[in-house]
Amino acid sequence: MKRFFLALATIALMAGNLLADDNLVEIPFNKIPDLGQRTVQSYFPSNKVVKAVKNKTKDMKNRTCVLLDNDATVEFDKDGHWMIVDCRSASVPIRMVPGKIQMYLSKNHPGADVVYMGREIKNGDLTLLLNDGTELHFTNEHTIIK
Repeated sequence: MKRFFLALATIALMAGNLLADDNLVEIPFNKIPDLGQRTVQSYFPSNKVVKAVKNKTKDMKNRTCVLLDNDATVEFDKDGHWMIVDCRSASVPIRMVPGKIQMYLSKNHPGADVVYMGREIKNGDLTLLLNDGTELHFTNEHTIIK
């Protein structure tokens, strides 16, 4: 749960109106890596990009955060791989959730929506938060961590 709140704080810092920080720079959407652009266009085709912000600090390793008009935020690493998908007022597009995890959710949490999905930098493990408040952790091979 600690990682989840740290990730939310990171998103809030990046997506909020904190551009006075010299390490946060608003950039045009077409300046984020191609993979990130394709991710947004593929999984959020009906949403408009409100803002794209690049964090230039060493700790954030040149991450980019995209804020969409439905209040969803998607954070990308320097290569454009999504690291965090936070859909506050909706749900993470089910197509973004790996197939093996989708099967686990349909069996163990039927009807629940994923509202947050985050990927660990070091090992690729995934953290999901469901709309009922359940937090789930999966390995990078998409098996549940109990």
